[in-house]
Amino acid sequence: MRCPKCGSEETGKFCSSCGAKIAVKGPRCRKCNSALESDAVFCAECGTPTGFKPEKPKAAMLPWVFSALALVAFAVAIAFFIRGQAAPRIGDMGMTGGLPEAPQGEAISGSAGGPGAPSGGMADLSQMSPRQAADRLFERAMREEDGGDTERAKFFANMAVQAYDQVPPAEIDLDARFHLGLLQLLQENLEAAQTEAQTILSVRPNHLLGLALSAQVAAARGDDAAAKAAYSQFLESLDSERASGLTEYQMHGSLIDLETARARETTGSE
Repeated sequence: MRCPKCGSEETGKFCSSCGAKIAVKGPRCRKCNSALESDAVFCAECGTPTGFKPEKPKAAMLPWVFSALALVAFAVAIAFFIRGQAAPRIGDMGMTGGLPEAPQGEAISGSAGGPGAPSGGMADLSQMSPRQAADRLFERAMREEDGGDTERAKFFANMAVQAYDQVPPAEIDLDARFHLGLLQLLQENLEAAQTEAQTILSVRPNHLLGLALSAQVAAARGDDAAAKAAYSQFLESLDSERASGLTEYQMHGSLIDLETARARETTGSE
């Protein structure tokens, strides 16, 4: 920088030849007072850091932008995947009263809820009593299992168990216990299914449905001896129990016939 008075080349704030003050323009190094470029990070004379932080070019942000977009795309893909996985479980059922409707045109009749129970589709659940709704879901779960759709059967079984939890305790009779036992068995909750069977048999030791449930649980566990013992007692009690005319025997007549054939096959009886 030249001195404005004598013209000599100087680097300080005052001229070394005439002592005139030299106007300093632009940034200076805080250590050696050398002039700095406006965007210098270090002093070119002594190497002292200037404290200047250059802005990053916009291109440097592109990797972060692409990463964020990729993350959003991944989240959307996962959401669609989960939705696609959930759809087969519920099919084309909507939601009515917190419970699923039957597919269009489909109806469920012969409710295990007893005389007077609505015989329409699953959409009628919102108009039923807690016990009727639970029984209807039980029927749906059993029907799906009979049709070979295990996934849907377990879906409805889980809903049915929750529905029975809403039924007043006074309405949980031996028939409801049998339903719960089959639902637990369908979900492979063998301990819970056996508990329901034992509860039934503690009230009525020769109850056909309790014995059939106990035999099925034993068979599921691979305990052939226990299954055979339960079925033997089932056959011994068959005539007298059916003669009792219990309502659940009438409602589950075809199931008792099926269990009778299974009991005779298991025990080798004619």
